[in-house]
Amino acid sequence: MSETKHSSKGTNDPKKGRIVIFSSIIVIVLVAAIAIMVYSNLNHKETKPKKQPTHRTEQTTRIDYQGQPFIGSSKAPVKVAVFSDYRCPYCKQFEETVVPKLEKEYINTGKISLYFFNDTVLGPGSVLAANASEEVYHQNPKAFWAFHKAVFAAQKDEKEQWVTKKLLTDIAKKTVPSIDLKAFENALNTKSRQDDVNKDESIAESVGVPGTPAIFVGDKMLEDGLNYDLLKQSINSALKGSK
Repeated sequence: MSETKHSSKGTNDPKKGRIVIFSSIIVIVLVAAIAIMVYSNLNHKETKPKKQPTHRTEQTTRIDYQGQPFIGSSKAPVKVAVFSDYRCPYCKQFEETVVPKLEKEYINTGKISLYFFNDTVLGPGSVLAANASEEVYHQNPKAFWAFHKAVFAAQKDEKEQWVTKKLLTDIAKKTVPSIDLKAFENALNTKSRQDDVNKDESIAESVGVPGTPAIFVGDKMLEDGLNYDLLKQSINSALKGSK
């Protein structure tokens, strides 16, 4: 009796053999399924169109210039946009060293118009100054640039919280004599022009602005907008293309 029991559990048991074979088939099927999934995924990645690398000077997303502060003729063949922060020292540099050259050579001669966009990257002070500038523009578009330049002229070290309601109010009184102070102070206290600021920042995001200042000639972003020679080349190229 014991020998019979022993032989029924031997290696030649057909039932155990079927279990082993069945288990092997399951493993093979699972491995095959995984292999198919991996291959399919790799194949999908390989056939998916690859995004071509782009250079900043090749940025071609269109900018919405409608309703933005600008200097120059509205009929100028080329538009130049600057995305700027009133607390940014490089933006101040652009305003005080590059813009005067642009005015003399291109703006006053009717070749380009220069547009300003707020891009508040340096905190609450930047947001406050942007709301102030939007309120001035809303009240008196012609006086905007005088206020705009005075704020940059008042700029201090980036680490200082120099933008205050009093400073902005004093600048507004000096540069915009007709200013409605009640409305201006309300803009400072409630950020009533934040929607306009948000619109500018939305445009900045849509065109891939990496930081301030960001300079666009038409719809193409320059690698270094503070390099006047590079800016001139881009403008001259755009002027030729506009003919």
